[in-house]
Amino acid sequence: MDTLEKQADRLYEEQKYPEALDIYLSLTKKYPKTEKYTMFCGNCFDAIGQTDAAIRYYKKASRLNPVSVLSLLALANLYYNNEDYENAQKFAKVVLKRDEKNTSALLILGNSAYCQHLYERAFSYYEKAYQINPKSYIALINMANTCYDMTKYVKALDYALSALEVYPSSVDAYIISGNSYMELGRIEKAEKNLLKALSYKSDNPWIYDALSRLYQKSEDYENALSFGWKAVLFAGDAQQDQNINFGYMLYECAAEGKEKLAKEYAAKWVEGFKKDPLVQYMGGAILENKKLKKADPQYIEKIFDLFAGDFESTLFGLDYMVPVYIAQAVRAHFKKDFYKRTNYLDLGCGTGLCAENVIPLIGWHYAVGVKKKKKMLDEAKRKNIYHRLEKADLAEFLKNDTLTYQLMTIGDVLTYFGDLRQVFENAAQRLDLGGHMVFSISENNINANDYYLTPSGRFVHSVDYILTLLTKCGFSKIGSERKALRNEGDSVVYGHIITAEKVMIVEK
Repeated sequence: MDTLEKQADRLYEEQKYPEALDIYLSLTKKYPKTEKYTMFCGNCFDAIGQTDAAIRYYKKASRLNPVSVLSLLALANLYYNNEDYENAQKFAKVVLKRDEKNTSALLILGNSAYCQHLYERAFSYYEKAYQINPKSYIALINMANTCYDMTKYVKALDYALSALEVYPSSVDAYIISGNSYMELGRIEKAEKNLLKALSYKSDNPWIYDALSRLYQKSEDYENALSFGWKAVLFAGDAQQDQNINFGYMLYECAAEGKEKLAKEYAAKWVEGFKKDPLVQYMGGAILENKKLKKADPQYIEKIFDLFAGDFESTLFGLDYMVPVYIAQAVRAHFKKDFYKRTNYLDLGCGTGLCAENVIPLIGWHYAVGVKKKKKMLDEAKRKNIYHRLEKADLAEFLKNDTLTYQLMTIGDVLTYFGDLRQVFENAAQRLDLGGHMVFSISENNINANDYYLTPSGRFVHSVDYILTLLTKCGFSKIGSERKALRNEGDSVVYGHIITAEKVMIVEK
């Protein structure tokens, strides 16, 4: 037994998990009541990705030794790593009932809460772990990170500096310190800490990204784009995130009057990532690529997923009025009494802002919301205002759906399409004769083009183009008002709220 056990332990330490597992399994057959062999079977199954088997063996180990918390901690940690936060919390709490000072269980509870954006709760668990062990680097760095996410930058800085006292070469602590100093306006301190982090980890994209933002705050766009470019080159698994960040940096650089510099980096970016559609779209917007007809789906999905949780508060800060204006147009033009019941389609429904304003005016008979971004649909679902929610591309949904509608709203969505012919043609297929389509467009006051892709990645449209296209697709304009749609930086974005009625069937 000793020889087999030593052989299995050696293989396990060498991370040769399948070979170690074979021996541990044979040992459990000979010694079925030995907790260690059962635990290590669970560890090996976990290491090779066989989660269900790992859970079975951890639970078996727990039954073999009801006093031990090792198997319970292994279960909690396994569930946490598989993003099953409910079960992770369940087993971590069982551990705390047996050992109220178990810092590992407290940290698992904190991490599970943090991943669900329950930052106050996460902090309370980290703080308890810290009170039990004031020298716990993990508790300190997690408290620092959580405070930063709660915008409590002074506290985040205090905890990060304390973490550095425990672990003087902590890259994470230097990053959090640098970012906190940045938010507090202490630019020199921020730069010093971020460069220190870089000296320890020169291939970390998030350090380059933070320095890029720091130099942007100082209006040093040469360095901002230089470090942003390095973040892209070192991105690794964070490639899409860093590409999004770099694209925004290019746009903001161009918006500050540094178009030449932005275009130089955009050209290099587009050339270096020829097979990345997101890069081709965002870089193409900076380079004024006239071949782009609509936004890249990855780009749209990523930016909306980033803001899904606080989407409405973000829009409120931009004085966003499109849902209200669309509801006003519905009130003014939609012939509600003409229909006993209204099938209502909210295209690009987002979190349901248009529907919330429109449904009280038309009655709640049958409402369908369509959005391609799951996180947005999850937010809309919580409001219980739609009978059906569909995760689908707008144009594809219009083409494939079989139901017809009397009212369709499209709020601030067409800005991600240049050529609108297919959208309007497919929309006409889904509307009954006499049905209304109410939508917003951002106006093209830049040039005489039908549509134009701005450096922000959004399209602006000519009103004449829109009205001509509506007629070709079987619609008649019955209302059009120029409105201030939202703010964008220090500028106001103007557009039109247009109401169109389907008056004829047009053969494609």
